[in-house]
Amino acid sequence: MQKKAFLFIVIIIVAAFIGAGYFFSNISAQYSGPPVLKVSEEVGELGKIKPDEVQVHVFTLKNEGGETLVIENVAAPCGCTATLLSSEEILPGGTAQLEVSFNPRGYKGEVSQSVYIYSNDPQTEKKMIKITADVEHVPEPEIRVSSNQWSLGLLSRGDLSDFSLKIINQGDLSAEIIGIEVPENITYESEEVEFPELLEPKDEMNLRFNFNSTEQEAGLFREYIRLITSDPRRKYVTIIVEGYITEGNNSVLISHLENTILEGDDETKFYEARFIVKNNSNEPVQIVSVESSVDYLEPVNNEKILLLPGKEQELVVKISKDNITDLYIGEKLQEYIYLNIALPVNIGS
Repeated sequence: MQKKAFLFIVIIIVAAFIGAGYFFSNISAQYSGPPVLKVSEEVGELGKIKPDEVQVHVFTLKNEGGETLVIENVAAPCGCTATLLSSEEILPGGTAQLEVSFNPRGYKGEVSQSVYIYSNDPQTEKKMIKITADVEHVPEPEIRVSSNQWSLGLLSRGDLSDFSLKIINQGDLSAEIIGIEVPENITYESEEVEFPELLEPKDEMNLRFNFNSTEQEAGLFREYIRLITSDPRRKYVTIIVEGYITEGNNSVLISHLENTILEGDDETKFYEARFIVKNNSNEPVQIVSVESSVDYLEPVNNEKILLLPGKEQELVVKISKDNITDLYIGEKLQEYIYLNIALPVNIGS
């Protein structure tokens, strides 16, 4: 009896090995070659969602190649999007789950966010998928400012520099500018403003500030202006003011105006930064050329510029939408614009 039971167990084990061999031989026949990444869908549709509820969509990643698929990285350029991968390695014929969550806070209307999958698939090393949603609109105030960062450029100790800030209520409920906090060396025309200041929808107000460098030490400086508002999402709006102070007088003053997004169709949209170059000396200044540190920053006016004493010239630098999409996802870059200035040298008596 024991002999029969032993033979029965042996037969079952042999059958299992034969079945497993048959299964893996079929897998090998079906999947061959290098790893191949396939995604269950290109676009995950979340549909109509509320603005305060995080939504999740699950993509299925499958390896249709004959070698192990390695997911090297999953990148979501927007902080509103998070990802969770069930496995970084996927065997031939196997699958993994990619969970993509979207936080709609601050969004309204139709939204599309991209997610990039980097793998060892030689044909698709970088795979883009998307999630889309239609975020319900909730009436509320929405405070925006013309610029959150101002560069006052190169200043001499004792220089005064003015700059203006536009505050806009882009919401559909009234908003209050409750107050403003400024450092000691920055003042604003307070006699023209009385807080709290009520802004109806689409209304705007302008504040003009003055920076006094008299008490500043030479070198880089950074100051902060803070608006206090009734916007539930932006109770505090911070504006950074920065620049560089030298001891002596400077012949050329460079001031940053603002960053601007020019809206057009998808083919023509580009980003733009503007600067003012002013000649503060008593002699003409010749700017021979304007260059950038990288190819994707393009000076619009890069020809010779002659600045007479007291005159100023606007410089425009743009970057196209196509070049922006070529940059590494999630990377923060700082590049430079170079002004080549011709300086006269007097030789002899």
